[in-house]
Amino acid sequence: MPQLVPSHRRLLACFATCLALAHPPASSAQTWRDIQSPHFRVVTDGSEKDGRDVAKEFEQMRSVFAARFENLTLETGAPLLIVAVREPGLHALAPRFWKERDKLAGEFFQGWERKYAMVRLDSFGDLNQAVIFHEYTHSIFHANVHWLPAWLDEGLAEFYGYTRFQGDHIYIGAPSVRYAHLRSDPLIPVPEMLTANDRTFFKDERRNDLFYGEAWAMVHYMTFGDGMGHGAKLNNFMRLLESGTPQPQAFQQAFGDPKAFESQLSDYIKRFTFAAGVMPPMQSLDPKSFPAKVLTKAEADYNLGSIDLGAHDSSAAKIRFQAAEVADPNLAGPHEELGFLVWREGHDDDAKTEWQKAIAADPSSYRSSFALLMSGNPPLKQQTPQQLDQTRHALEAIHATAPRFAPAVVELALIQWRQGQLNPAYKSALEAEKLEPWRAEYHLLTARILLQGRQPAVAATYARQVADRWPGSDHDEAVDVWNLVPAASRVDGPPLTLSLPPDTTVARGTILSTSCDKPGVTVTLQPTGPNTPPLKLIATGPFENGFADTLWVGEDHYTPCFHLGGLPAVVAYKPSPGDTPRLMVLEVRDDLPALNLPTPAPPTPAPTAATPHP
Repeated sequence: MPQLVPSHRRLLACFATCLALAHPPASSAQTWRDIQSPHFRVVTDGSEKDGRDVAKEFEQMRSVFAARFENLTLETGAPLLIVAVREPGLHALAPRFWKERDKLAGEFFQGWERKYAMVRLDSFGDLNQAVIFHEYTHSIFHANVHWLPAWLDEGLAEFYGYTRFQGDHIYIGAPSVRYAHLRSDPLIPVPEMLTANDRTFFKDERRNDLFYGEAWAMVHYMTFGDGMGHGAKLNNFMRLLESGTPQPQAFQQAFGDPKAFESQLSDYIKRFTFAAGVMPPMQSLDPKSFPAKVLTKAEADYNLGSIDLGAHDSSAAKIRFQAAEVADPNLAGPHEELGFLVWREGHDDDAKTEWQKAIAADPSSYRSSFALLMSGNPPLKQQTPQQLDQTRHALEAIHATAPRFAPAVVELALIQWRQGQLNPAYKSALEAEKLEPWRAEYHLLTARILLQGRQPAVAATYARQVADRWPGSDHDEAVDVWNLVPAASRVDGPPLTLSLPPDTTVARGTILSTSCDKPGVTVTLQPTGPNTPPLKLIATGPFENGFADTLWVGEDHYTPCFHLGGLPAVVAYKPSPGDTPRLMVLEVRDDLPALNLPTPAPPTPAPTAATPHP
């Protein structure tokens, strides 16, 4: 764990997002360059110097984390592509995203398998790049710790996001632009800050800005304030969180009474000036040594399409990838991404053809190899012992090619579990946790393997930690795991209950089919239980859609429209007399191996629900 140091969250799904209209993006005929620094790749329509300057700042930002934190993982399984664009060509990138966002200096798109930073050259170089470095900070910490409370997650991102590079010095701890709110508005009580999540103040812009500003101030005080040990107390607090200590106890141990801390914080904010950390720049960093090349049109279209994809503008991305494919059929990237796009549209055979082309063009295309393997074989539960062996060997080869690609490690753990190899399965599950510690249901996979291995108390600890820290379907699946633990082995604490809306009817079962045709998203479920007829539900507007992190398609390629048949699910709906019941919540589970337990524990009731949760 670093020394200073959202599962799945429910997603708001809407039928309209499934049917985006195609439109041609602006031309990429201008010259695009590719700049390679030691740890970053920048694609730019500016000069070589422009690209190298951007790469240099990212390298310096990376050096801040390397210097400030011990044992910090700085490379993740999701490579980062930086696109630095001049203002005239800005709206050629992700046009749907930029509508009504003209004033942004850039954006950082977080994906599971890829990350993208979009930088405006006309404003990069001043504090406008804070939005990029804020999100880059998130990506670093999310690759190193299991969970952070919202105030600390955002406070660290604000604290490091405003890092300044001036002359021969790097300054950390510069004030956030939201600092002004701290001088004009009463502070949010610290106990309220500790329990807030990223949507608590979402509808109140001023209070939301105050939350971010106060989160920055809390981290600044914990780093530079008197009696904070130059960040030692913050280090201790993070260690306690990572070890599983509940936040209230961890805060009390590290900082004392929250009310007393609030008084000290208030006095600290009233100071006229703030301290800042000063670091020397990287002495060995010579931007002129960064290799540069001019991209072909196919390469440019592929990279710009990737940015469109990161901004969830799949229509623009598809047009670019198709143009790149025509311009250079031997370029692997466009085939790979087109494969995932048409997979999401339900064109499975076309997707497999594209992935085969990607592998033929570049045998190291591990994402295509993984997708082709998982989509071309029967589900793991239907595979024969010989097929499981073949799939395991193929996954091991993918893992050797891409050792930081966590989904392949998860599937390895599931196969090893099915083969009765619990110790290897446990080690693989732990490896996946280490690669992607922010994935709640990776921890629950470990918990289930521990439960199968007759370690119920440890499994219960895992389940309670996830249930206490993650919302939505992550929380609910943790409750399911906790309910499987024999009552005598459950950890102390209040009973855990599902978080489904109390004014809904709840059902569990197996998904028979899903579709996203007009008038909305339709789900047909075979409820659990004898002689129960299929249940048809429809969502004509937004609904909450959560899904297991262990599903091989992952966050980047999941859709409620296709590929869910045969999977377990929990639904919450409102009956409509004479009409199809209205779907409110769809939680899709992974079809994991059945647990062989001595005596299953009875489910915990949800006393506030209109219908008891199964």
